[in-house]
This record gives sequence, C-alpha cells and structure tokens, in this order.
Amino acid sequence: RVAEITGLPLELVKRNFARIPTTLFAKEFARARGNVLSAYDGTIETADIAPESPRPRGPDPVLDRSVPALTSAFVSYIREELKFRTDLSYRLLNREVSGNWDYGTSPARQGYAGVMDDLQQARALNPGLGVLIVNGYTDLVTPYLVSRYLVGQVPSLPGAKPIRVDLLEGGHMMYFRPDSRRALREAASELYQKPI
Repeated sequence: RVAEITGLPLELVKRNFARIPTTLFAKEFARARGNVLSAYDGTIETADIAPESPRPRGPDPVLDRSVPALTSAFVSYIREELKFRTDLSYRLLNREVSGNWDYGTSPARQGYAGVMDDLQQARALNPGLGVLIVNGYTDLVTPYLVSRYLVGQVPSLPGAKPIRVDLLEGGHMMYFRPDSRRALREAASELYQKPI
C-alpha cells in the first residue's frame, strides 16, 4: 500500500520495511527521470548530480535559488525602510552554524527542537494566547501531518484558545505562491486582530 500511495517502486518500499525517510523519497521519486525532488517543495525537481549517491547531493532547487533573492530583499528592507546601516554582512542561512546546532540531544541522534511543552506552559500562563501553525502541503522538511500529530498530542487546557493548524498550497516557503501568501496574511491578520 505504501508503494501505491507514494509512487515508489515496491521493491524499494519492501527493502525499507515501508519506512521511507524524506531523503530517500526525495532521491527515489523522480529517479527514472534523472531528477531529485526539492525537500522544500516536493513538486519541484532538479537534475540529480550524483545518481550513484544514496541521498540527494548538491543544491536544493528551492532553497538555494531563493536564498540570494531573499537576502537581497531583506538587506534592502533594513537599509531603505528601517534606515539601519551596518558593516556586518547578513547571512540568511549559515550552514556551518545550522550543521553544528546543539539541540540538547545525544551526539549520536539527530536532534529536533521540541517546543510543545514550552508552548503548553505559555498557553497555561496566558490562556488568551493565539497560536497559528501553517504548513505547506508539499513541504518535505516540516510535513503538515507532523504538525497535526504534535498538536493532537497536546492536552486541551480549560479556557485556553485552541491551537490552529492551517494547510496551504506550496512547500516550506508556501508564501512564494500568491494565493497561499494571501491566505497566510489573512490568517495572521485574523490572529493579531482578535482581542486577548
């Protein structure tokens, strides 16, 4: 059934006991076309520069193409709109830092920042706190079902606002799509306009 749902070869699914990591899915889904998927938007493919490698290598077609444009836009915004000047360079994404991030877990394990306990504590202290989690439907980095699962594990708090989870078209940067950008803006505006 996993092979049918994912479109991956049955033998690959069997070999992995139907547990398909994101990197394997991104690598194998478009292999027949000589491509690899973007982890940041599973609808975007690029040429697989290392077909012999078991995982995707090389630039991500969404992330690595967007970093220069977003960096320039932010630097222009802080200089022109906010009138902030500095001689320091701005790095939107510093892979050296992110690759060495300490998530507080064992060095042998991949770490993930867990915030659900902290979020629950904040909601208990401030029951009027609005929480909006928005995911892109084709985001392989932060899949929306993980958000729904984690929120579903949080016990309800009497008197606290419920946590809202929205799903929009697009990937990790769903706001690159005009309709999703509008929907995200509307959801955020609604969150901020509600009285506490």
